[in-house]
Amino acid sequence: MTSDPHPQPDRADVAILIVDDDPRNLFAVRETLEELGAQLILARSGEEALKHLLRQDFALILLDVHMPGMDGYETAELIRLREKSRHIPIIFLTAINKDETHIFRGYATGAVDYMFKPVDPQILKCKVSVFVDLYRKTEEVKREVEAKQRLLDENERVRREMRLAEQALRRSEERQALILEQLPIVLYTADLTPGIPFRYLSETAERVLGYPAGRFVNDAGFWERGLHPDDRARVLRQLESIHETGLTTVEYRWRCPDGGERHLLDQAVVVFGEDGGPGELFGTILDVTETRQAQRQLAHAQKMEMVGQLTGGIAHDFNNMLMVVIGSLERLLPGLSDDSKAARRAEMALQAALRCSDMTRRLLTFARRQQLHPEPVDLGALVAGMGELMQRTLGGGVAIAIEAPPADSPPLWTASVDRSQAESALLNLVINARDAMPGGGSLRIRTENTRFEAPRTAIGMTVPAGDYILLSVSDSGGGMAPEVLERAFEPFFTTKEAGKGTGLGLAMIHGFVKQSGGLIGIDSIPNAGTIFRLYLPRATMEMSHGAAPAEDGADEAFAGRGETVLVVDDDADVRAVAVQAVGALGYRVLEADGAEAALTLLDRQPVDLLFTDIVMPGGLNGRELAREGLRRHPALRILFASGYANGTSAPGWESGSVPDTREDDPGAVLGAVLGRAETLAKPYRDGVLARALRRALDLQAPIAPAEVVRG
Repeated sequence: MTSDPHPQPDRADVAILIVDDDPRNLFAVRETLEELGAQLILARSGEEALKHLLRQDFALILLDVHMPGMDGYETAELIRLREKSRHIPIIFLTAINKDETHIFRGYATGAVDYMFKPVDPQILKCKVSVFVDLYRKTEEVKREVEAKQRLLDENERVRREMRLAEQALRRSEERQALILEQLPIVLYTADLTPGIPFRYLSETAERVLGYPAGRFVNDAGFWERGLHPDDRARVLRQLESIHETGLTTVEYRWRCPDGGERHLLDQAVVVFGEDGGPGELFGTILDVTETRQAQRQLAHAQKMEMVGQLTGGIAHDFNNMLMVVIGSLERLLPGLSDDSKAARRAEMALQAALRCSDMTRRLLTFARRQQLHPEPVDLGALVAGMGELMQRTLGGGVAIAIEAPPADSPPLWTASVDRSQAESALLNLVINARDAMPGGGSLRIRTENTRFEAPRTAIGMTVPAGDYILLSVSDSGGGMAPEVLERAFEPFFTTKEAGKGTGLGLAMIHGFVKQSGGLIGIDSIPNAGTIFRLYLPRATMEMSHGAAPAEDGADEAFAGRGETVLVVDDDADVRAVAVQAVGALGYRVLEADGAEAALTLLDRQPVDLLFTDIVMPGGLNGRELAREGLRRHPALRILFASGYANGTSAPGWESGSVPDTREDDPGAVLGAVLGRAETLAKPYRDGVLARALRRALDLQAPIAPAEVVRG
């Protein structure tokens, strides 16, 4: 048991264990040591002392030697065996065992002192206070060491976190620098003094502006001199306004060392200093050249689409009128054989109408709404065949050189293009070259095979990788300035004098090449000439070099043989001309002003061929009429006519698609027949009509048996 059952751990920072079997001795020692301010723990046996040692640490143990049961020596030995208590100083107290043998045994068991009872209280207090002070200093040292270690640990943690933060910051800066290097942007700071000289530019200046950053910093007027002359005054005026507004955004053209131009978007803001006044200018210069080019291409495409829609609408009505004029003149001419003067005038009117028709076709071509008839064409032979015509066009002041592929190179591939459009494109380029060389010069025309290993994009066109035939036309003329080159393919844009150019030539070439699935390249340097490169797609099958089957033949071969033709057109004048022309060819003719009347006639009497206009207002259009007519009468043949058929198609079959010819699908069979049906472009002439009717009747296979399509 203990004399103090409720020790106060916080009453003192040090504890002393007093062990004695005599309560009087315990009381006396406690009274002696009370002044030291230590916590005094009393135990009346060795066993009780060991229990206290299990619960707490002590600065000193005062241990009686002679005790019943476990004596002081045995208790000391057990204390020394335990790791946590072996360091505690032990002072033996005894009133009996005072010989040297016991003294030696006491020291041998780990005692630091051996005192005889009765103990002088002052001496005991002094000795105990020494150990108490030593314990306190030792504990203080431990606390200092622990505190220092904690500081070291904390310092190490902070340093480790700083290293990680520095590494993260460095990686972030590297990423930002890498991103900035890849972006078409320049960061800069500038002084707010007159002229706004640069203080700093990022390293991307050389890539974006074409000059190293130091050039701008060291030469205050260098940036201003590089501005496009047309933009300089506006840009400087707007930058001056930043003193009032605090920020500005200005776009301008910048002249690069290679002579090219870049479109730059400059955004700047005034940064204020610590005194609250304007400090410096911070800004970015963004290269928006590609964006502006894309916007111009989009605007060009939208303009072409708008002009195309307008042209298509006009072309439809205009071609119908020309159909009436040309058809009527062709009916009139045979009856004027006795009046040569009237016949000549009628022929002149016919030729003028045909030129109007050609003009309409060209308008549709530049708007990419002309129906092309691609065929395998040997461009080398085409160019050679036009040599004489081109020579006459150029005149004597221009030397023309037609360069074929070298003899040891593979034969020129065959192109898949509309022959007449290709001839027109070449002639347009030659005329442009002639006009670019008023004082004479040289013109080179070259053809060769070209293979694109990857998709190519240029001037609003994109073509896949593949084989193409290059047709290039280069001249030694005056070339084009960048601003002219930029607008070269715009419809109605021309630099020629009034009356010498329509501005449609290059626009038509652009429409023809794009519609053909090709690509255009153009290089032009002022006073050094221009080269146009047309990449036209290679035909999937090489053309036969044998003689083409002649279409011209005796009129009798294309005449009608009593077959019945149903002519359908909503325009009464056009229909009347068509009825006369078909009847004159030897056919029995029926007519209808629309789909409803046509279907009624088809149901009432047998008809061999349906000759219908495609664009008809209200109800079914020509394609839909043909589809319904075929569904009802599978033996019917079809021939279309159109002044402009854009946007009209039969249900389930879009123009230009490849119909599915599965015999178990009635819709697919109808689509296949409609897909093979020929379309005559208005205005057409009698000879063209005669051959088209004959081909449709003789070569167009009827659907058989009829039950298949009826389902």
